[in-house]
Order: sequence, then C-alpha cells, then structure tokens
Amino acid sequence: MRLWQWALEVYARPSVAQACLSLQDGHGQNVPYLLWAAWRASEGRAADVLEAARLVKRWDAEVGSPLRAIRRTVKPAWPGIEDGAREDFRNAVKGVELHGEKVLMESLEALSGEPGAKLDVFDALLEAARASGDPPRETALRALSDALS
Repeated sequence: MRLWQWALEVYARPSVAQACLSLQDGHGQNVPYLLWAAWRASEGRAADVLEAARLVKRWDAEVGSPLRAIRRTVKPAWPGIEDGAREDFRNAVKGVELHGEKVLMESLEALSGEPGAKLDVFDALLEAARASGDPPRETALRALSDALS
C-alpha cells in the first residue's frame, strides 16, 4: 500500500492521532517521518534512514513548522479580524500544511526500497528518532507503536 493512503487510514484511529500529536507537541518529533518509519517497517522496506532524517529536518524547519505555527497562531479570535474570514484563512493554511505533509511523505516513500519481510515497528520508530538526532522518547514511541498494532 502507498504510504499516503496507509497514513490516512491509520491516523484516523483516535489512539494513533493522539500518540502522534504527543510526539510532535511534547517531544518535537515530525509526524509524517514517524508514520513513514512505521509504514516502512510494516512493509519490510529498506531505506537510508539518515538521508530521510536529513530531508525531514530541513523540510520541517523551513516548511512544516512555519505552516503549523501560522495555523495555530490564527486559531483564536483576533480583535479586528472577522471570525469567518480568519477561519477561512486558517483552513486554507491547514490545507497547504496537509498538502506539504503529502509531498514530504511521497518523497520519503521514494527513498524506500521494495517490500520485504516485516520489521518491528517499535525498532523502526526508535531508529528513525535516533537518526533525526533527537534522543528517543521510548515511552512515547512505544505508545505510537502500540496504537499502530
């Protein structure tokens, strides 16, 4: 299964979304990257995780994080800005942010090899977290791994 479709399906599970947002907001992790790592494991795909981590760090710094910050900044009401117009703008930014995540995931999928024997999802998440240069958050990563099971 293609990464984007797989990610949409698993992210729709409440426990997966909650675990992903905890890793993003509480531990500075990139959700598309972690979902890629889990997908890669479930598909048994080889990949250069360090190359993927470099790609993600730059994308997140220059694209993902700024878009998320804008979306979150305009969420509450702003004096002098009409609520409907503000919410329309916020939704437009949210759409661009989601499209950016798709672009990133398609790029990560392109770095992945052919399907093979399944890998351990938790080990793949831990490898990805280490490759990104962030100390692994094993409890939070385990929560995501368990939610994906």
